[in-house]
Amino acid sequence: MSKLVLGFGEALVDVLPSGEVVGGAPLNFSVRAAQLGQAVGFTTALISRIGSDARGEKILQHLRHTPLDTSAIQVDATHPSGFVDVTLEDGHPSYVIGEQVAWDHIAFDDSVAQIARRSSALCFGTLSQRCQTTRQTLARCLQAADQAIKIFDVNLRLPHPPIELIEESLRHADVLKCNEEELLLLCDWLHLDVADRSSDRDIAVAIAIQLQQRFDLQSVFWTRGASGCMLQRGAQVTSGDVPQLPQAPQADSVGAGDAASAALAVGLVAGWSDERIVALANYCGAFAASQRGATTPFPDDFLHKLVAD
Repeated sequence: MSKLVLGFGEALVDVLPSGEVVGGAPLNFSVRAAQLGQAVGFTTALISRIGSDARGEKILQHLRHTPLDTSAIQVDATHPSGFVDVTLEDGHPSYVIGEQVAWDHIAFDDSVAQIARRSSALCFGTLSQRCQTTRQTLARCLQAADQAIKIFDVNLRLPHPPIELIEESLRHADVLKCNEEELLLLCDWLHLDVADRSSDRDIAVAIAIQLQQRFDLQSVFWTRGASGCMLQRGAQVTSGDVPQLPQAPQADSVGAGDAASAALAVGLVAGWSDERIVALANYCGAFAASQRGATTPFPDDFLHKLVAD
């Protein structure tokens, strides 16, 4: 049976001044993992929930053009599809996330249970846990996915999740994925004792060591924007060069972190070396940042090389 990479959480529509765009970190992660996984013989699915409305159909139409398995995306006849109202002030975005939408009500049904049991990796975040129904479904998925590598992709944007939820998620995780700024926030919120270090990078390494020890994590995967990704096991940090790629017209960095997370999940399931995982994650993040939108397909020559390597 093919290895299965599984995303869990929100599928939604970002309502921008220029129009509506399909998004959501778990959706972006899952599409990217499906693109990579197809090249190496893995399958990828997303557990989510959409409304029986025009936005829900827009999300499904978008996903039909990808290799993603959508069989665990539920359709809700009562609640609308998720949306985020995005406004720009002096070029800086602000977000208002729709409340009581379909992905707040993901149900643990037979389809979800079966796909969770089959998973080799399960990536989950914080936003989808804001409501009890979906939070409980995630807990049951994590329990059912007893053979999976569990990747917790923390998201500390406003509104911040409760620290108790973060701690509970860390206890269920094998790998923490975050950025450098989020490591510093976790240090403060969890009252970690990190002595003064010579650089932000050294501080982040020390924080990641303590997080691994406190929550029995296998590793911490953290990003530094244009400086690329770090995969840290204990005190051992693997990094690599970030490729300089041509920029498409109106390129944006939306989904760059999700692309890196997808590379991490696929690489861990494949059993690749940390060096290979980081190199793949740096390329995927750089490619996403060179394109417009979060899920532009990877180039065919890159995917062919992925198989050849």
